[in-house]
Amino acid sequence: MAEVNLSTSLSYQAIMTTSEDKLVYLLADVVPGADIGVGPASLNVAIVLDKSGSMYAAEKLEYVIQAVSHAIDLLRPSDLCSIIAFADKTRVLIPSSQIYDKTSAKAMVRKIDHVDVGSGTCMLQAIEAALYEVRKNYAPDRLNHIILLTDGMTLNEKECISKCEQAVKEGISVSTIGVGDDFNEKFLLGIANSCKGSSYYIDQPRDIQDIFAKELTGVQNVVVKDCKLEIRLSKDVHIRHAYKVKPIINDLGTPDVINRVCSVGLSDLQKEEVQSLLFELVLPSRKAGVYRIASASLNYSIPGQALSVGMSSKDVTIAYTDEPSQASVISPRVLQMADAVSIFRQQTRALQLAEVGEKAKATQLLRSAATQLLQQGQEELANQALSEATRLEQGSAATSAGTKKLEYGTRKLTQLLDTIPDIPNISLDKQ
Repeated sequence: MAEVNLSTSLSYQAIMTTSEDKLVYLLADVVPGADIGVGPASLNVAIVLDKSGSMYAAEKLEYVIQAVSHAIDLLRPSDLCSIIAFADKTRVLIPSSQIYDKTSAKAMVRKIDHVDVGSGTCMLQAIEAALYEVRKNYAPDRLNHIILLTDGMTLNEKECISKCEQAVKEGISVSTIGVGDDFNEKFLLGIANSCKGSSYYIDQPRDIQDIFAKELTGVQNVVVKDCKLEIRLSKDVHIRHAYKVKPIINDLGTPDVINRVCSVGLSDLQKEEVQSLLFELVLPSRKAGVYRIASASLNYSIPGQALSVGMSSKDVTIAYTDEPSQASVISPRVLQMADAVSIFRQQTRALQLAEVGEKAKATQLLRSAATQLLQQGQEELANQALSEATRLEQGSAATSAGTKKLEYGTRKLTQLLDTIPDIPNISLDKQ
């Protein structure tokens, strides 16, 4: 078995020979092999904690203390960790080091309540401190990572984003955790998406420990780094749009294509994790026959191995046919991914329209998304979409909690497909 497996599938294996261009979906799945490399990489992680005044509400700070204490217990002897607290000011509680005395480290974390960092929220200095700590022990064979937790808005958002984007260029990934209803989800999601990290929304403070443990154990299990997927397009084939669809949905827009090659960077791959990309391909009209429309290849590195590994390309072919029965055969999994993306796009567009006062259009999109969510069995998300639609109809603004639940919830829709048994390609004529 290969160290990293790449597979591709199309929404249709055959399309009709007409004079019109055709839209098909290309799904690319990337998953580490079962016996990959030398094992998970050691960590070089900085944990950045918001200690502003709002963190004292609903015992959030106490839950954070418990979560970080548990995270310290999860650290392996080879892991490096620093812990930073911030509000108006920033304090490094534990400099980057291998934490041998976990009892003393946890005692230091428990004293965070007595650390004077002011009461506002200014994340920029904390990000700079985290970068300093990670850079001290940066190594390409480690997983160099920052985890940011906050419950509120911060000053200097643009500067914070710039610092994080510089970090990812240096090989340092960033994950974000938002607690409660008062943080800027676009800010935190933007950092995580552009910095190869994860982003979490916690509406109940009691869940902080589980999320912290999930994030830390996840980065501890990274087995593939610097992963890049390349799609080489055949002549007259175009990419209209691209999405990251697993582990969560992220809109990649219309990617750059240079010399008919589109390159998309993936996040670091965890053991047994599947990462998937969905491309909207526009195909030209052609005569009957089988044609190669693209080839897919993968480049990556394995922690602990000096050389990058290149995977040989895979051809993507499709048949042009005059037989309607052949063109009606679909791939259910690919179209399920496309349906999940459609719901995500509708709620995203709806909330954008609501912000600029286009409430009628926003309401229509939210109700459409709710209908599709119900069809997928997502009753809670559907009810949230309907609730926000009702508020807009009545002249009110969408709620902060509601928009976060929809934003984060619809991004996870493709995770639910893991519970659906694989279905062979089926013909629409038989439905």
